[in-house]
Amino acid sequence: MNRESCGTNRRRSTRVHPVVARLGIGTIAWTLGAIWILFSRSYYGVLLFGVVTFLVGTFVALPWLLFRFGRQSSDPSETSFRNWLDGDFETASGPVDAREAAVLILLVPLSIAIGMTAFGLLALLSARGVL
Repeated sequence: MNRESCGTNRRRSTRVHPVVARLGIGTIAWTLGAIWILFSRSYYGVLLFGVVTFLVGTFVALPWLLFRFGRQSSDPSETSFRNWLDGDFETASGPVDAREAAVLILLVPLSIAIGMTAFGLLALLSARGVL
């Protein structure tokens, strides 16, 4: 079976579900918390905190502003997260399974959060002489 003939009656959405957006904000907050807590013993801690907070704020503010000023949905009823995941998500290159779209959207912030937590734990353990 080719991919185009499957799922022709699936709901297509052009907007990211709010749960996916909240999960993205949560991973960004995790990153910021990990940086603030785990790198707090650095000599340049205040400068690091300022730069990281500015970059994270910009990273969050720009998509939020674009979302607020973007097209408003013509469908007043919001679908449930489960129904959204069972549908398709419309992209510029064509429809993608919504589950795959959610993973792709959350992959970068989650990998940054895990990576910064790992780097911070290594730095903290090295500073205490454990490693």
